[in-house]
Amino acid sequence: MRPSAVFGFAAAVLSVASVALAAWSQGAEISATVHGHAFKRVEVESSDCVLNYKLYFDAPADGYASGAPTRNVYLFRARIEFASDKVATLPVFANRAPGARMYENHFDSSAEGCWVKDKQALRRVKVEGCRGDGCTPEFFH
Repeated sequence: MRPSAVFGFAAAVLSVASVALAAWSQGAEISATVHGHAFKRVEVESSDCVLNYKLYFDAPADGYASGAPTRNVYLFRARIEFASDKVATLPVFANRAPGARMYENHFDSSAEGCWVKDKQALRRVKVEGCRGDGCTPEFFH
């Protein structure tokens, strides 16, 4: 009985190790300016079918100096494109303050065949934005 317990443990360890090796991550400097907001870096990391991502940007102080509080809000929509032609479209996100900022979220590729499991290479990041609480960023062409 003892040898089979050891074998079962070894198989479990190998299984966990192969899953850990399948995960991948990548980061890149980017250059996109939308309404004075300078998007400068993207970082992605896979976890099974999920792509965890971070977008780093600088928000200009003068863009948040309006006397009308509803004007001191920017909404952004972004998409991360990969060399394989796969795309992670990010939900609309808001920014309400100036300075160095980071937006973090995740994209689940389960409904698209779980393509995040395969290692991807970043191609580009597109960002659209609008100013004012309740505005709608344009869709990508």
